[in-house]
Amino acid sequence: MVPLWGCGVKGPPLAPLVVVPARVTELEVRRLGGEVYVTFTLPTENRDGSEPADLVRVDVYGMTTQPRLPPDRTLDLEEFEAAATLVESIAVRPPATPGVTTAADPAKEAPVEPRSEQGFPVVIAETLAAAILVPVDPWEDERDDVEVEDDEMPETPIVVPLMTPLLPGPLQREYVVVGVSSKGNEVEAAARIVVPLVDSPVPPSAFVITYTEEVINIMWELPAGVRATVQMPASSTGESGAGATAPGSVTGAPAAAALSVTIPADPDLSLAAGQTATRTPVTLSELSMQAVRPIDEGLSVSPVLPSRPIFEGPATASILPSRPIIEWPPVSRYDIYEIVDVEDGSTLLPSPLNTMPLTNPAYADRRVELGVERCYEVTTLDVVGGLDVRSPLSAETCVILVDVFPPQAPEGLRAVGTDGAVGLIWQPNDEDDVAGYLVLRGVPPGDTLLPLTLEPVPENTYRDTTAEPGVPYVYVVRAVDLVTPPNVSPPSNRVESGAR
Repeated sequence: MVPLWGCGVKGPPLAPLVVVPARVTELEVRRLGGEVYVTFTLPTENRDGSEPADLVRVDVYGMTTQPRLPPDRTLDLEEFEAAATLVESIAVRPPATPGVTTAADPAKEAPVEPRSEQGFPVVIAETLAAAILVPVDPWEDERDDVEVEDDEMPETPIVVPLMTPLLPGPLQREYVVVGVSSKGNEVEAAARIVVPLVDSPVPPSAFVITYTEEVINIMWELPAGVRATVQMPASSTGESGAGATAPGSVTGAPAAAALSVTIPADPDLSLAAGQTATRTPVTLSELSMQAVRPIDEGLSVSPVLPSRPIFEGPATASILPSRPIIEWPPVSRYDIYEIVDVEDGSTLLPSPLNTMPLTNPAYADRRVELGVERCYEVTTLDVVGGLDVRSPLSAETCVILVDVFPPQAPEGLRAVGTDGAVGLIWQPNDEDDVAGYLVLRGVPPGDTLLPLTLEPVPENTYRDTTAEPGVPYVYVVRAVDLVTPPNVSPPSNRVESGAR
């Protein structure tokens, strides 16, 4: 048998393999006043999943345009790069080869690597200078080439409803982030992000900070020009809401938030302990604008804020039921930041402490660390054309969280008289910063109690060997903490005993 061999036929040549880095991720653009921050994370792999990424640099382009109606077609990447300006080019450091180490000279300092590292976030900032506010029109030639033939004109004019004409939107700046490989291959980020170039809102200017051991309360006055609602939706019952307080004129002065104040027991006060007195309106000046202080012992203040900014208006006006027929911009909201200084001078994207924009001019920060300084800045957030516009950061307001909070009063004090002494025992306090206890003694019926020791007693027991037999004594115990000077707790329960 003669073997039969197949005859191979050559197919068309395969296209060369093009290695393209993966797209940058976590792309975010945020405008704060006259600064625009662009942040993203550098990829660590290529589009085909191979590692490391063949990425030598990332280019960020920006272009200012005047949106039109109907909207112009979307530019491809090459057209965008030709019309835009290069905001910044970030050089990317190649990852180290596994198993290969470079011997360092201990006598020399390691050189500073200016290139960014794969897998790490990058932040750049662009200042909105006057030249940036001049729009470009990449579609101008296309519009000039479009001509309408006479036979395409309608024989009868088109009748359109009488309405407010649709106006073009505000100037906007669009950003594109492009990764570039060692072969010059480009890959664009998955999204192009736009920021409106309108006048930014005004940041808040007046703050009051109070704190307890559990929470820091930051409140601020409504800034000038803050947006408020102009109408209230109809209620489910269809009633007019007569007797309700009207929002009033948006040009009026903003009313401050009401405060709910829980008042401790005091013989000079007409309210019993635990009752609540509400006062409205309260201006921040009445709260002492210079006050950056802890809340007084026994007096807890918590903001009771409206669901939307409220403005002063006619006290007896009624709110009529209404149903909006146009989409009105949302009310002004706020972001609060804790600004941290960066020693190496690198740019950081300011990230708010709040996960969602704040609808009320207040924030409760529960990251209380006594002895630590906290500094806060706030921005006002408006929505223009569906895009977020933030004000510049407000002036920085700082507070040092001084420990002025005494320990709890010791509980369960008991006394037992023995031969030549009085033994005392009580329950130890749970606080971590308790340094010890002061034991005080007096002779009834007088209320003058004097300490028995010069230094706090570290244990929760004490033996009074100075008690004279047959003499009755009154004892109390107070806890002290580690602060200098120490905070002293209220007295424990009183007990009476004497030595035999």
